[in-house]
Amino acid sequence: MMLFSTITITIGAILSAGQYEGTSIVRAHIENQKQLNTLRELGARSLDCFDHKGSTPMLFDDSHIEFAEKMKIDFEVLETNIDSYILKYEQSREEARMRGLGGWYSDFKTWNEVNTRLNQVEQAYPNIASVFTVGVTHEGRNINGIRITAPGDSVGRKQVLWNGCQHAREWVAVMVPMYIIDALVEGWNVDSEITTILETTEIIIVPIVNPDGYEFTYAPNGDRFWRKNRRNNSGSCEGVDLNRNWGFAWNGGDSTSTNTCSDVYVGPSAFSEPEAQAMRDLVVSLPNLVAHIDFHSYSQLVLEPWASSNNTPPRVDIVKALSNDISDAILSVHGETYAAGTGGDLLYLADGVFPDWVTDRGALSYTIELRPTGSPGFDLPPNEILPTCEENLAGAMAMLRFIQNSVSFSFPNGVPGFGLAGEMQTLPINIEPVFEEVLLENTATLHVRYGSNGPFATRSIQHDSGTQYTAQIPISTCGVNSEYWISIESTDGETHRYPLGEEVLQVGVATEIQNWNMDTNPNWQTSGLWSWGTPTGGGGQYGNPDPTTGATGQYVFGYNLQGDYENNLAEKHLVTPTINVSNQQNIQLQFDRYLNVEQPSYDHASISVRGDGGAWSTLWTNTSVIEDSQWVSVSYDLSQTIGTANTVEIRWTMGTTDSAWRYSGWNIDDVQLLALSNTAIQGDVNCDGVVDVSDLLNIISNWGFCEGICGADTVPDGSINVSDLLQVIGNW
Repeated sequence: MMLFSTITITIGAILSAGQYEGTSIVRAHIENQKQLNTLRELGARSLDCFDHKGSTPMLFDDSHIEFAEKMKIDFEVLETNIDSYILKYEQSREEARMRGLGGWYSDFKTWNEVNTRLNQVEQAYPNIASVFTVGVTHEGRNINGIRITAPGDSVGRKQVLWNGCQHAREWVAVMVPMYIIDALVEGWNVDSEITTILETTEIIIVPIVNPDGYEFTYAPNGDRFWRKNRRNNSGSCEGVDLNRNWGFAWNGGDSTSTNTCSDVYVGPSAFSEPEAQAMRDLVVSLPNLVAHIDFHSYSQLVLEPWASSNNTPPRVDIVKALSNDISDAILSVHGETYAAGTGGDLLYLADGVFPDWVTDRGALSYTIELRPTGSPGFDLPPNEILPTCEENLAGAMAMLRFIQNSVSFSFPNGVPGFGLAGEMQTLPINIEPVFEEVLLENTATLHVRYGSNGPFATRSIQHDSGTQYTAQIPISTCGVNSEYWISIESTDGETHRYPLGEEVLQVGVATEIQNWNMDTNPNWQTSGLWSWGTPTGGGGQYGNPDPTTGATGQYVFGYNLQGDYENNLAEKHLVTPTINVSNQQNIQLQFDRYLNVEQPSYDHASISVRGDGGAWSTLWTNTSVIEDSQWVSVSYDLSQTIGTANTVEIRWTMGTTDSAWRYSGWNIDDVQLLALSNTAIQGDVNCDGVVDVSDLLNIISNWGFCEGICGADTVPDGSINVSDLLQVIGNW
């Protein structure tokens, strides 16, 4: 974005030579909480977004190395000369600024540069943007924010808050909010969607919550890896972790410390810090706050509440629907995965954090951990700043779109990609008001048609209980795709639709190539503890135990049907026989899954395929912890992976795993290999490939009520009548 001319300066942030003398970057393999706590108390600092059991990069001096050797903690030295490492990184930044690719986003910017740009935005767009001071830091720096909204009375508008840089060393968490600011002001009166959003929403953005700490990471005598603010703790260990200083579950013991030398020091009391106080007071001043994002780095995650416990948050279906929307939107830009889930699922529990406090006040609040997933950690290459900003703008826009709707539609099992011809496809739905609407449960309606033109039939959606509904989507007997959308009314007379606008969802029609229902042993190739049989409900040291039956029937294929998978497990495979798929297109794998596996930093579950006996290609691998508590139907498209192969083999893998937590692993049932039809013709009643008089006669001879799915019911409303005749005539 080139709203303003780029300011090019010589980087002066190279830290003092010798600052890190005697300190190394290591990758430590921590086995238990005692080891972790002792390292924290000794002042070892994590270079991950958190310190945790398992494998994590850390700063070790000689005393930490001595302790690690004494306690038999495995570690490997990654970098012995940190000063040289930092110098090379600063030189790469200088070069990036000189090239100028990405304009203002070619390199990271200091507190002064950010403030200058905020003022330039206000000057260029005074009708919609206003800069304000949120508060003042320990060292007297202003915490600046910006309000963006359309002209006019904004009193009743929804309010959204986004902030960055509670943690000083997380530089890209400053650039992302700044990029979002640019996109919004540039989109005003140019992008109709942004214009509409700003007419109903006030957006408040605070790019740098921790100016003192942030400036310290740039200062010649500072510390590039500084995390905290700059409170004077009357000793050698300064600062408080601002994201442990919030009043919700403050000092609860999860990823916290009362040691001033710790990077997760909670402070002398909740809200002891002027930065946390200022942001608290800002939130309190926003009566219509509905959504919030706290940007951090790194790990590529969308973290839901709660961070401080494994309890279910309020409006959990809405929380998950929005986090999935954000994750999907981010993925759509550059193909980068930001896994959505809770801190307990994906990272660790942490007490006294900003989003938990906001959630407790009633808003939808998330932490987004930005690029990268791992190395090089906080030192993101400058050429990745702009892509990170672009994908997270998409995530921010997903949040804005979500809150424009007063009703949330979510799908606990996902939306189906295909179904079998002539069958009903069951679709569980959660429908829930986001704000104050009261829904009329008996008005939930499925609007469905075969093909891409003509009228939609209406079918009632069953209300099960609470927010849970079930739709039955008819799949045509002749292979025409089903298009559909969903609606429900509220007591204020409004009709709420999913998807928005004129968009529709689609279900393809499949034919079965192969089916294994597991009622008999398919005798697939196994290694390790893979076996066919009855699951026993065992395991569950972490996550959930195995089931006690299959998804249908008694038997499954699973990894260790007696309990959990092993520690330090090498990859163990379950492999199908070779399957003939010649002359088939759009091949899909579908099966029922009951899987529990730790996050992929530690343990792995995956699916691979190969065509014509070639190399194995990964089809899916877990991108987060998975804790299935019921059977889940999943499907995967094999077409791009196997191309035009005549045969295919499918492989499920358990492992590798680390030496710590164990979960119950894979259970698999009702495996199908399907091919999607793409030759069906809309209006073809008798499936002969043409639309002609025989189709009209078929409709006339079957006139009247249709039970289930009928070929002549071309407008699938359960009745064969004049609308079906018109559909045939329209496609003659």
